[in-house]
Amino acid sequence: MRRIRVAVAGVGNCCSALVQGVEYYNGNGMVGLIHEEVGGYAVSDIEFVAAFDVDSRKVGRDLSQAIFSEPNKTPRIVEPSLLGVEVQMGPPLDTFENTGEALVEVAEEKAVDVSRVLKDRGVDVLVNLVSGSATESSKYYAEAALDAGCAFLNAAPAPIVTEERIASMYSSAGVPLVGDDLLDQIGATVAHIGLLEFLHRRGVRIDESYQLDVGGGAESVNTLWKTRGLKRDIKTSAVSGSVPYEFPLVSGSTDYVDFLENRRDSFFWFKGSYFGDAPFTMDVKLNTVDAPNAGAILLDVIRGLKIARSRGLGGPILPLCAYGFKRPPERHSLVEAYSLFRGFVEE
Repeated sequence: MRRIRVAVAGVGNCCSALVQGVEYYNGNGMVGLIHEEVGGYAVSDIEFVAAFDVDSRKVGRDLSQAIFSEPNKTPRIVEPSLLGVEVQMGPPLDTFENTGEALVEVAEEKAVDVSRVLKDRGVDVLVNLVSGSATESSKYYAEAALDAGCAFLNAAPAPIVTEERIASMYSSAGVPLVGDDLLDQIGATVAHIGLLEFLHRRGVRIDESYQLDVGGGAESVNTLWKTRGLKRDIKTSAVSGSVPYEFPLVSGSTDYVDFLENRRDSFFWFKGSYFGDAPFTMDVKLNTVDAPNAGAILLDVIRGLKIARSRGLGGPILPLCAYGFKRPPERHSLVEAYSLFRGFVEE
């Protein structure tokens, strides 16, 4: 019962960071983790037992090898041991054409029955890491997890937890659900939120602000050409709740630069006033490697979902949603969300 049996849908860059991270933190200290233990569960308690993808360069390979297949660009931080988990063919339900880019090579294999695999492998948590543009696939995996009775973590921007029909079905079935759209450890959105919350607490009035990204990698392609509007709405909505008044605000991606690979440059700008109506402006640049930004939060939420399952909870787990996602059912400040998470796991 100490093991957390995890399946992953979408063997992309974030999956690579997650799989490498589980091995890395089993003997390389704890620097970079937010929590060494969550409810008594260590990172080493996580065990990958199934994986699904549609790319011919990944399907049929061991998960430990598939995470380094093209078009993945995540840096190699460990040489992971063979996991004995073959990446299986998922359903190719979405289109894969990208203007100017052909990043996915769809395999010809027949898709497996994902729900049956989840049941047979005794999966505790299915982590949805499919492309941000693969909305139909996200819904399929959410329904497969529900049918199998395993918790579902929606790291993609597709509306799953915020879809009333799906959330109600999970609540009725007593199956835990969290999402939508993972909030990075030190990504652009959480940094923007943190800076706005800081300025507001210091009595500063914000007049205008923007945050714009330039990045490489497959997800930047999708964000630029397929999900730009959706991601901008999610990010702007998440950031706008940081201050209790309205002001001109934009948050989103602006361009794809192939040679950045899995790196991302984020640019922030703030204009406002403080004591005596004195004006100020602030420019900030943040450079990160994209995929590892997902790791610490995923490890925390996966362990939180194991706790939710052991308590017999179902439906959206609100403290986990507030802590780890850009579009939770209920929004809280970063400090409040962290406190809710700690309260939940220590309950």
